[in-house]
Amino acid sequence: MVVLAVPLALFLLIDREARPALATPGPFVALAVALAIMAPHLLWLVRSDFLPFAYASARAAPSRGLLDHVLHPLTFAVGQLAFLLPALVIAAAVIWPRPKVQVSEAAAQGAGAKADGFDRRIVTLLTFGPATMTVALSALTGRGAIAMWGYPLWLFLGLWIVLYARAAIEPVRLGRIVGVWAGVFALFAIAFAASYSVLPAIDHRYRAVFYPGDRLADELARRFRAATGRPLTYVIGTMWDGGNVAHYAREQPRVLIDGDWRRAPWIDLGDLRSKGAVVVWTGSDPTVMPLALRRVAGEAQIQPPFTLPFRRGDHVLTVGWAILRPQPAFAGRRGATPPL
Repeated sequence: MVVLAVPLALFLLIDREARPALATPGPFVALAVALAIMAPHLLWLVRSDFLPFAYASARAAPSRGLLDHVLHPLTFAVGQLAFLLPALVIAAAVIWPRPKVQVSEAAAQGAGAKADGFDRRIVTLLTFGPATMTVALSALTGRGAIAMWGYPLWLFLGLWIVLYARAAIEPVRLGRIVGVWAGVFALFAIAFAASYSVLPAIDHRYRAVFYPGDRLADELARRFRAATGRPLTYVIGTMWDGGNVAHYAREQPRVLIDGDWRRAPWIDLGDLRSKGAVVVWTGSDPTVMPLALRRVAGEAQIQPPFTLPFRRGDHVLTVGWAILRPQPAFAGRRGATPPL
């Protein structure tokens, strides 16, 4: 929202055709409607201590010095260009090769024939403004933005290309575009298949798609049911480990992410205590519960760790887990952490 709102506000102030709109009710009515629509979200942001921003801050690489103010935004920008290359290759067929037969100016402009200068400027802003703002924020703070954050920043790139291509999309050119698209699509399909069928036997890298989430969920649900006689209702763990259990387990338990009620404010901690939970962690000592999880599940009984093979390859998942046994006396204490 910020990376689009700021460029739009600057455009409204700077553009010679947009600026007169400030003397009309339009922008202010639009702002009021936008704030009304966003009000529930803004209220939730305040009540949750701006959790999405905390998440983004935790994911962004920290600034380690002056060099990162240049290196991090440059890395993000180059990464975005690399991700856009397949789309740009397809788009190249829109403008190249140029037709040998001259066509009328209106036909050459194609879909952009009815667009004026203002239309092109606003579309240019929508296309490049958010990405430029993200790069500027990275340069200002020295923080490193995650490459995948750039995916929604380019929604208007196709429209911008069509507006500025100034080429008629006649049948021959359309066929060429479809052919290039099909070639790029086929290359991606081949690369995808190779990445998950051939390369694992060569590079032995960790691949999340081979994570044995279904086996982990079945194993934890079965062991919890055997120990307590109850179905698994809650899982305490990271978004990845706990999320896999919640997705694959037949009971579809709810996840207290990172053992932090602020990450899952919809969970009634009293109900969690009443029905019990499984605590799960991977990637660290399986016999020692991580401190973050211990804060809410300090009374959980650590169980013997177990291992699971990945779906493919020679990787093995070592699972640390504990049982927080049901304690009915805590039922109904919503939003408050019961004493440990």
